[in-house]
Amino acid sequence: MAGKAKILVLGTGGTIAGAGESATTATYKAGQIDASRLIAGIAQLDRIAEVKAETLYAKPSGDLGPREWRALARRVQVAFETSEVDGVVVTHGTDTLEEAAFFLDLLLQSDKPVVFTAAMRPATALGADGPANLFQAVRVAAAPESAERGILVAMNDTVLPGWMAIKTASLPVQAFRAYPGGPLGRVTGERLTYFEPPRRSPLAGRFFLCLDGQRELPAVGIALVHGGCGEAPLAACRDAGYPGVVIAGFGGGTMPAPMAALARRMAKDGVAIVVSSRVGEVAVFPEVMDLREDADVVAASGFLNPQKSALLLSLALAEGRNAAEISTLFGRLPACSGESYGSRL
Repeated sequence: MAGKAKILVLGTGGTIAGAGESATTATYKAGQIDASRLIAGIAQLDRIAEVKAETLYAKPSGDLGPREWRALARRVQVAFETSEVDGVVVTHGTDTLEEAAFFLDLLLQSDKPVVFTAAMRPATALGADGPANLFQAVRVAAAPESAERGILVAMNDTVLPGWMAIKTASLPVQAFRAYPGGPLGRVTGERLTYFEPPRRSPLAGRFFLCLDGQRELPAVGIALVHGGCGEAPLAACRDAGYPGVVIAGFGGGTMPAPMAALARRMAKDGVAIVVSSRVGEVAVFPEVMDLREDADVVAASGFLNPQKSALLLSLALAEGRNAAEISTLFGRLPACSGESYGSRL
């Protein structure tokens, strides 16, 4: 990059753009402040980059999904096809940030940085965390050493691999971490430090051809187990006609016996089944899940949680992948084979 990096900030709403009636109220409306106003309120931002902004959405992130994220990915791709953008920052709501970052990692192939950031407190709150997070995200996106790292998340002085980012808390500002790995780097003031050389996720850009598709991606159901549920959560997904279902099982991928029996029948009928877990630190492998004898037709999610598993399954179905190919896709992630990724500092 010659001179200052040219950074495009794309706003999608969320708490970082939220506004409340006072600085101390706990209630607010998400997506009330457009991206241009967000960057205008950050002092010294022009010292580290030439920053432009545009607002794509003004919604809570719970109202965003694959349709909006695919449009977001297309906008990023178009931006990167010019010499006017060296990196992109996406401001996003925290509720589905981990899904959005994972989804874009699966679609985009550019070497240029894409950095997600967010906030747990609205822009009008006392001690709002959004301005600092946005400053740090621009700092990360503007750094040459951020290239060839895939999608990143920058929040609370920490840089995370986007495909590993998970939300772990509902209220504290320290609500995100990388799982199963750890942070890739840290931001201290204007100093950015990475702990390791550039590295992408094994599936980065794997579904690039889905970027420009006009058809809606296949809908995938998630069946959440709970004590005494029997087959009911999975039966609801069957009755809804989903072509693929992720089972958020107990622990290592166990489930009530009636649900396991129904899953076997559905798999034989051609429904793509992935087994994940409802616990925070997911670890589901073929040898420990209840459907291990059906591992050739039922995929284990490895360390992917149910919501990320659903996105990967939907993209695989969009490509027409069969059960064995879907299982192989999930198995390509290093966490599924014991390969380490990321620092645990």
